This record gives sequence, structure tokens and C-alpha cells, in this order.
Amino acid sequence: MARLAYIDPVGGAAGDMLLAALIHAGAPLEAIQNALAKLALGVRIEVRSVERQALGARRVEVIVPSDPQPERHLSEVLALIEGAQLSPRVTEQASAAFRLLAEAEAAVHETTVEQIHFHEVGALDSIADTLGVLLALEALGVERVESAPLPMAGGTIQAAHGTLPLPAPAVLGIAQRAQIPLIGREGRGELVTPTAAALLGALVDRWGPLPGMVVRAVGYGAGTRVSPEGSPPNLTRVVLGETCPKGTPGEVVVLEANLDDQTPERTAYLCEALRQAGALEVYTTAASFKKSRAGWVLTAITEPALAGVIEERILNESSTLGVRSRHETRRVLPRELRQVETPYGSVRVKEARRPDGRLSRAPEYEDCARLAREQGVPLWEVFRAAEEG
Repeated sequence: MARLAYIDPVGGAAGDMLLAALIHAGAPLEAIQNALAKLALGVRIEVRSVERQALGARRVEVIVPSDPQPERHLSEVLALIEGAQLSPRVTEQASAAFRLLAEAEAAVHETTVEQIHFHEVGALDSIADTLGVLLALEALGVERVESAPLPMAGGTIQAAHGTLPLPAPAVLGIAQRAQIPLIGREGRGELVTPTAAALLGALVDRWGPLPGMVVRAVGYGAGTRVSPEGSPPNLTRVVLGETCPKGTPGEVVVLEANLDDQTPERTAYLCEALRQAGALEVYTTAASFKKSRAGWVLTAITEPALAGVIEERILNESSTLGVRSRHETRRVLPRELRQVETPYGSVRVKEARRPDGRLSRAPEYEDCARLAREQGVPLWEVFRAAEEG
């Protein structure tokens, strides 16, 4: 069974809140402290117990040297991460998160990634938050991360560039690039920080409601802000567990739309956008419509909580004037995602248990394609090595 972490942004999400929730759920603080010490920059973490609306939680504070810290470019942040000599997985994930943030910031300021220098997010506390979350996930043995859509409110915030609108431009840029589903919430204030958005954008495998899982631990991470009465507590919740050991039936929503007047390129883009938005499956079926016009029937299968998001994406990104929907049930076989070492590199392999007890294996295409390109070998050789690994 795959070890799973489900992120529930009850009152929002920030890097320190994610880290605090993982520590509350059992991540070893000492191991995280020792790993962060490899930065050799005097960073340490302090954790204390707090309460938010009668819920026990943890609050994390990152202690950094009092000397003024320089504004760092992406290359300098990546050098710090590489120099810490952490595991390849943590190094790769941290680099991906900061690259995602740099791309979003560069687009906001209409400049290049190389010219962007980080302000708040390049500070040591944000670097420590990012690495701390990744170290905690690794220590907990988490193989897969899923999350609910991220809540967004309005208002403004004071930042290094002055007064900015909320949601922060960098957060919206990250959401656009990583196809993070967002949900509007009444009120004003920053609910999701750029650090958290970049982390989740780089980590989350699926966006949607709580998946079928056997719960092993729950952790709550608190922010500094105290929520007004009647508002959700300023907490991020992490649910740890394993995927369900049995094939379980579940309800899904099937959305369909007729497409008879748009190009294949636009349809391909739409299908990928729907997958990135959290659809469980997307496919097209050739069809003939009025006046014998050739086209496609687009079908998207989604969990009920994301049906509205997927439906709006279809209406916004396609030429259709209507979307049909129906509720169905499906049975899902138990599956596990494992890392398999091959002569060409590491490949993720999905294993599923059939009702008769047989185990089927399916290497992840993207991993195999990347290794085939890097190693200059045929794709089928990498697939075969992963299947036999």
C-alpha cells in the first residue's frame, strides 16, 4: 500500500504551517534539524504547541541569524540546496519548487528567470520551510501527495514591491503553471503564500476530495493570524495513511461535450488542461454531427468535488455551448506506486492487484521517456528494464 499524505488547507496554507502539520503528525524534528544544519547558515526550527478554535496544533518558527540576508537569485538558492547534500529526491523537489516560483515571478514582472531575485521567498526562513517540508515527507515515508483545492480571498498585502492585490500575483502565476484548482472564499487576507503554492504545485499528484485511505496520523499546523469569529481556523491539516487495501466503489461525475468546430490542436490542449485540473480521465471519441460535420465527443471523468471546476474549464477552453453530466459509480483496484532502479535510472512503476490475485505492472511513461532521451536508448528498452526491475 502506498504511503499517502493528504493536504487539507482548512484556513489556508503556508510553508511553516505545512511543516508544523507534518511535525504534529509525527515527522521527527531532530532529523529535520540535523539535515537543515547542513546548510551551514545557522538556521534552526523551534516548535511549540498552540490552540486554534479548541483544536490542538503545532506552530513552527524558523530562527535565522540576525545579520541582514542578501536578496538571492534562483541560481544562488539552487546552489544552497545543492550544497546541503540532501537526498536526490529532496534536492530535486526543492529545486522544482523554486524554479516554479521563479518562472511565475518572472512572468509577473515581465523579465527572465535569470534576472529575478527573490525577496521574502528567497529568505532563509522560506528556504528552511521548503526543505523542512520535503525532509518531513521523506522521513515519514510519503510516496504520494494529494490535496484539496486551495482557498483564495481578496484584499491587499504589503510586500517588497509595495502594496499587492490578493491573491498574490505570484500565487496566481504558480496556479496557472501548475494547474492548481482554486476556490474563492469570503473575506480578506492572504490565505496561501507563494512558498506553499510552489511547494504544492511541485508535489501534488492529484487535486480533489479526501481519497480512499486508511488513516494512520493527523497533524495540524497553525499560522500566526487568528481567524475572525465564524471563519475557519487558521490551520493546515495533513492526513497520513495508506491507500485502501481493497478495490472500492466510488461515485464519479462523467462530463461530455460535442466539439465540431475547433482544431485538433485546441482539443489536445483542452484535454491536457483538464487532466492538470484534476480530471481522473479525459478522452475523445470520433463522431458525426449535424450536416455530417466530423468532430469529437469529449468525455471527462472527475470526482464530484471537482465537477464544477472541470465543467467551467470545458466551457472556457472549448467552442462547445453546453456540457452534459451524469453520476456513475466505479470500482478501483488497489494500486501502489513504487520506485524501481534500472540501468538507465529510477522509474516510477504502478502496480495493481487483479481480482484473481495477479499483479500487473505499468512503468510511468514520462519517467521512461526522460531516461530514454537522457541516455540515448530506445524507449522500449527503458520500459522493459522497468518491468523487470
